Amino acid sequence: MRGSLSIFLCLFLAAPAAASPAPPLLEIEDAATRPAPDRPGAASDRDWFEKLVLLAEAKSHQDKGRYAEALRCFQRALRRDPQSAELALPIVSIAARLNRYAVAARYALLDVELNGVEPMLLRRLAVYSAGEGNYASAASLYEKAVAARRGAAPAADDVVLRMELGRLYLSLEKPRQAADCFDAVFRAMERPAEFNLDDDFVAALQKNPGPTCQLMGDCFLAAGRIEKARAAFRKADQFNPDKAARQYNLARLSAKTGKPSEALEALEACFAEGLGGRGEEPYKILAEVLDKLGRKDEVIDRLEKLHADDPDNQPLEYFLAVQLREAGEAGRAETIYRKLLDAKPSSKGYRELGEVFRRAERFDALLALLGESVEKLGVMETLAGAMRTLAAKPEAVRAILQAADRAAMKSSEKIARGTSLAAALLALETERFEKANLFFDLALNGDSRQDAEVYLIWGVGLLSANRSAESARVLRRAIDADVPEEEKPAFHFYLAGALAIEGRENEALNAARIAAEKNEYSARFRGRPAWILYYCNRNKEAAEAYRNLIDEFDADHSFAETREVLREARMALSNLAVLAGDQPQAEEWLEQVLDEFPDDPGALNDLGYLWADQGKNLRRAEQMIRRAVAAEPQNAAYRDSLGWVLFRMKKYPQAVAQLERAAADKEPDGVVLDHLGEAYLKIGQRSKAVETWSKAAEVFRKHKELKKEKEISSKIMQYAN
Repeated sequence: MRGSLSIFLCLFLAAPAAASPAPPLLEIEDAATRPAPDRPGAASDRDWFEKLVLLAEAKSHQDKGRYAEALRCFQRALRRDPQSAELALPIVSIAARLNRYAVAARYALLDVELNGVEPMLLRRLAVYSAGEGNYASAASLYEKAVAARRGAAPAADDVVLRMELGRLYLSLEKPRQAADCFDAVFRAMERPAEFNLDDDFVAALQKNPGPTCQLMGDCFLAAGRIEKARAAFRKADQFNPDKAARQYNLARLSAKTGKPSEALEALEACFAEGLGGRGEEPYKILAEVLDKLGRKDEVIDRLEKLHADDPDNQPLEYFLAVQLREAGEAGRAETIYRKLLDAKPSSKGYRELGEVFRRAERFDALLALLGESVEKLGVMETLAGAMRTLAAKPEAVRAILQAADRAAMKSSEKIARGTSLAAALLALETERFEKANLFFDLALNGDSRQDAEVYLIWGVGLLSANRSAESARVLRRAIDADVPEEEKPAFHFYLAGALAIEGRENEALNAARIAAEKNEYSARFRGRPAWILYYCNRNKEAAEAYRNLIDEFDADHSFAETREVLREARMALSNLAVLAGDQPQAEEWLEQVLDEFPDDPGALNDLGYLWADQGKNLRRAEQMIRRAVAAEPQNAAYRDSLGWVLFRMKKYPQAVAQLERAAADKEPDGVVLDHLGEAYLKIGQRSKAVETWSKAAEVFRKHKELKKEKEISSKIMQYAN
């Protein structure tokens, strides 16, 4: 079945390279004489013919310099033959030529051998993906770039690719893979002639090599490659002699190879030299080594002596505070944490001191600490730090809120904004809505900018908790309270959603239009009226609004959010076309989504289901739906689609297996149950079919889908006897 559409609830760009020459096209005349290849995933005869037609169109567009149109033809041709490297290559090249790096990266990541692709183009796409924060995708692109170099003579490119890929693997906490990459880099540093490196590259590689060698040694050690680590550390010390670092590396090597006495001796030597810049790791090693030597009781004394010699060493203080806390010396731990937080507020400090207070059941102090965190770090960092830890401890939350009640009752003045806001957030998290409203109200202090933050957190929090009527009241109150002008679009945006849920569609539409007018450069805000119309079932108006949105923003490929908004718009338009009975247009909107997002599970499923329901393109539909299921195995709608396409292909036992999994959902959809009934009938289990249809009829009746209920009832009457 089609998945439900949920739309409610930059960036680093690699510098564009000079426009590359137009990629060579597959020769249409030659391709037409070839039979469809006989391999898994290869095109069927019909797909093969459609692919050739699309290639002819692509050639025509490319000859006329219409690269965007050519790109779309190549993208659709690839969907007819998903394993074709000769189609994937021009897609990646043209998309990069058009500066559509996100599109180029998505196609480069497909499970297709990109033979002949320029490795440095893949590197540019990897840099773009890493800049977007997609480190796993970036690593995959680097892997493809490395594979594209396989068989070529060793060169500087190999060193660059492996160095960058190694760093990415470290970010992804994959030390073994990182070590494989750094092994080649280390060899290049030692034997540059093996990689055909020129003097300029060698000079660049060996410019300040100490930190690079240290990094590689760290990685080799984490991967358990002791001798490689030893060699890298030796090289680091050769370029940047540092007695403290040398002894620290020796301590780590000794600890890793089961020599705790030697490790302790080396640690003592490195501490004597004043080791810095290593965080808490040296002290963790000290604790582990002493534990292995049966001298665990020495840890705190040794840490305190080190602290006395280096009183401003914050990593040491944090580690000492934890040891004191775990040893039951909460008072001494608190003193250290307080000093640390006074010097530099941090999420770590508030979280760890909060744990001291929680264990001691000092909930008044804990409430004040949370309030301080809100004031000094902000709401989001507090939510991600101390409050996340507390949220899993309901007894502590209840006690903190009781402390907040006491503070509010006995205070002659309003309690501090941060304290009130902390209590409000905890109450909201635990669905104590009346209490949350009370404390949010107390957090308002007359500062328009600070109050705007409180109102937004309050209103959106209630909306997320399905309290739309209360949310609307809070958001309206904020607007009436004259929040800063630049904040108003967001309030109107969320107010529109709350009003729509409440069935006040005209007011919702008015709020959405105000939001769109006040933030005209944001596709998300500009698309709010279309979403409201769609939510309120004003389908013709919604379709027109979504089409206008696409016309307005479709040329903008600069921002990821804009492309995501347009993806949602096309998904909505497809659904609207289905409701209007226009299947070809519904398919076209989904095709457009897949042009840009070839692995989008929702579009793969929905298009595959539309085809299955019509009994066409079944082979391709099955492949697409299987990709959607692989992406989201627990999605009952996708399972239903897979079962239905297998049913249409007359693979009835397989269809039953998939449909049973889809129907195992806690509240199975009526359509899923109808499909399962049909499949049971085909394998000769009539009684099961009737029983399943009866359940489907109940679901349709519950949701007042009377037409579908009537259709199911007639099936039951036909096969019940």
